[in-house]
Amino acid sequence: MALACQGCITEITLPNEAQVYLGPVVHLYIQADSVIVADCSEVASIIGTVKPETAAQMTLYTKYNGKKNFVQSIPGRYLYTGQPLKARDSFWMDYQKATISFSIAGVVPSNIALIGVDSLLKTIPGIGSTQAYVVHFKDSAIDKNYYRLESYRQVKRYIRNTTGQIVDSSILWELMKIDGTNLPFLRNNYNVYTDKEILFTDETFNGVQSNLTLYNLLPFSNGLNEKTLAVKLILENLSLPLYQYYNSRAAHLWQQKSITQLPMPLNGNIPNGYGVLGAFTKVEWIVNY
Repeated sequence: MALACQGCITEITLPNEAQVYLGPVVHLYIQADSVIVADCSEVASIIGTVKPETAAQMTLYTKYNGKKNFVQSIPGRYLYTGQPLKARDSFWMDYQKATISFSIAGVVPSNIALIGVDSLLKTIPGIGSTQAYVVHFKDSAIDKNYYRLESYRQVKRYIRNTTGQIVDSSILWELMKIDGTNLPFLRNNYNVYTDKEILFTDETFNGVQSNLTLYNLLPFSNGLNEKTLAVKLILENLSLPLYQYYNSRAAHLWQQKSITQLPMPLNGNIPNGYGVLGAFTKVEWIVNY
């Protein structure tokens, strides 16, 4: 039989940054030349279930589209009814629901001038010989730019019977674990929290061509049961709110697994709520094997 000691119970006051807002949760990522979708919900506790938002009214204003509404496609998901935005377009988003209302303005970043990608083998201490990729692109001097790099591996896996014969196979894309030691990568301290992406700015190469190298942390294990078919590299030019959100998300996810650190709050821009409204442009390059 367990007895509770009242004198051993102490209430802990949470710091302000750990308090939970009761406002909306909105994730709206505006990609140039693409359909615009907003995912909206209400704040839920850790043990609660997510409740999709069904009563929000959202509009997006741009110079060329004017004021256009979002329409709900399924509970919690809203589709923009105007034409896709272009790089360098300014926008203004209004959100309303009962007593909650806010507006957020932004600009879609510039297009990325990707020149090409070189692939090579590189020897990395602690890893050995692994795949590396040099991304060549021209940075726009118009603005301060914020970038994100990701890499996906297309792999074909074989299923064999007891005699070793191939009876089936599947092809899928897998997010790679990557890293890099270029100065722009090292200047962003948040990169230590993740191996799924690399975030950096153009602070050290503004307006000029840049050649940045990333490498694979898990060298390909091509053999009897799998084969690498291709690698897809994705470079995105992010608005500042989206860059800050991804940085804090990387730290938050890492700290959730830590026994010595409390997860930091996500750095969003939804007033008295959670989530982010941001914009980005994107280019892709595929290296075939």
